[in-house]
Amino acid sequence: MKLKFFTVLFLMLTIFTGCGNETPQSQEKVEKVGMLTRSNLDEKQVDDHMKNFNSSHGVITSQQTTYYNNLNSMQMGLTSGNIDTIRTYGSVANYMTGRNSELAIKDSQTVKLVDNFSCAMREGDTELKSEFDAAINSMKKDGTLNNLVEKFIKNLKPNEEPPAVAMPQIAGADTIKVGVTGDLPPLDLILADGTPAGFNTAVLAEISQRIGKNIELVTIESNARAAALTSETVDVIFWTVTPNGESPLPANSDTPAGVALTQSYYQDVVVDVGLDAIFNGM
Repeated sequence: MKLKFFTVLFLMLTIFTGCGNETPQSQEKVEKVGMLTRSNLDEKQVDDHMKNFNSSHGVITSQQTTYYNNLNSMQMGLTSGNIDTIRTYGSVANYMTGRNSELAIKDSQTVKLVDNFSCAMREGDTELKSEFDAAINSMKKDGTLNNLVEKFIKNLKPNEEPPAVAMPQIAGADTIKVGVTGDLPPLDLILADGTPAGFNTAVLAEISQRIGKNIELVTIESNARAAALTSETVDVIFWTVTPNGESPLPANSDTPAGVALTQSYYQDVVVDVGLDAIFNGM
């Protein structure tokens, strides 16, 4: 009788202990991700799109997005632990990790995500858009654009800052104002002294020559891009992104109504940047 009692007790303890130690396979992981503000999508919409995208690819994870107005505040969010990772582009990630040994790149995307970069302007400025499109297309055809990508992005050494390229001064020509953010170095770079430099200045200087108009660079934050256009503070925004191929975010996530995009001048892959010690399991 005693033997039977202890046998039953042992089995019950084994079952309950086993249940307590079991980790549910369906438990959802939440990533705290920092991103530069999208012009046409709020944080909850980004999270909902990401959840649906991951679910459709068999990934059990959710994303908690925090928008930042600039790259500096986003890096502070990372070091303070408010976010786990910065979601940005490969060229930007290389720039960041080349200057900070505590950072590492982790391409954590289940599906390789790629975005196209275009200039943005008001929808009604059709003539200006045609001029920019023609200039960008001609730069692609004659190899100028590829050479600028090689010089100012791909061949940039760690800790090396690309130089500023002076804007042409065309006597008697109209002047257009172009907003640059400095929040996607070395694609869109502003040096510590406030000088726009590198790829953005090189591309815009070449466009200026080809369309025969002067370009005045105006510094704005990434979250102010759409407002700067609608308020006519600037005529053109240097960068706006659209998905290239499959993406969790809709095509207009960075393009509000009333905004037109030029031909794409650059393409980059989406990656995550985080603290190296965390990425490597310390």
